[in-house]
Amino acid sequence: MKLSNAQRDGEEENEISEEILLSFREIPSGDHSLTPQELCLFDDMATTLVVDSVLNFQTHKMHPRRRYVKKDEQRLTVSIMHQFRKSNNFSQALLQFFSLRSVKDFIHRLSLQKQAALRDHVVRFLNVFSSKAGFTIDICSRYAAEQNMGAKLVATRYWQRGDKIERLCGVISELNNEEEEQILRPGLNDFSVMYSMRKKCAQLWLGPGAYINHDCRPSCRFVPNGHTAYIQVSRELKPGDEITCFYGEDFFGEGNEKCECFTCERRGKGMFSSPEENSDNASGSSVDLEDTSTTQIKYGLRETDSRLYRSSVTM
Repeated sequence: MKLSNAQRDGEEENEISEEILLSFREIPSGDHSLTPQELCLFDDMATTLVVDSVLNFQTHKMHPRRRYVKKDEQRLTVSIMHQFRKSNNFSQALLQFFSLRSVKDFIHRLSLQKQAALRDHVVRFLNVFSSKAGFTIDICSRYAAEQNMGAKLVATRYWQRGDKIERLCGVISELNNEEEEQILRPGLNDFSVMYSMRKKCAQLWLGPGAYINHDCRPSCRFVPNGHTAYIQVSRELKPGDEITCFYGEDFFGEGNEKCECFTCERRGKGMFSSPEENSDNASGSSVDLEDTSTTQIKYGLRETDSRLYRSSVTM
């Protein structure tokens, strides 16, 4: 059956040109002109294609009820990522992803600039599985808020303090009050929103960096850089160590009382603290807390990587 000219034109409208698709950089620029809603949709599509196809479950989404890839194409995305992890061929993966019917429908009527932005966002996630990255993503079962089925980033090589993890970034989009109300649903998709003290506004934080979990003794830190933020190593990392950052003093309730991080578990703090300790903290004054903190510093052993490692081995 032959297609009419109108049908051909419709098909061509749906397809990103190969020239645009392949004119990418392996480490895309952080600059973008995406609205918060566009960033949400692009991030959901990219994580569906790349991350979910490797981990074999749906990771965090800004629109978790929306389906981005048709069921009969999921097997194809798994195959594409299987090939990419062996070959590290970015061009081949992009050509295959953007030939999927679901992706063609998604980019329908997008401008060339927006099509290129989606391409770049997919490349950011492909980098997570590049042999050059020095890190990768793995399943994380620690957090009850994720029904103990989430993801984490782990080092695949040694990193020194001060190193910039070149292929790992977060993509930032500022939110005004109206956009916050339109987009965010507490407990559903507010997993990656930060507040900029400098700009006095909420910021959507997506991209591969959104898979970085919090720890009260973090291994890395966020460094804002325009519309992105790069990740700098704070403590030496060895293969298998989790890449973590500090989200804030009260991110998980007052004084992070609901924190489930590894450090809180080891210290018996946050969600792992005793009921008696929670009661004492709730009724104590700020002076009492300060005195307690001073005593701990005066008599406690300073936490060092070697000391913590020895403790974990001898337990």
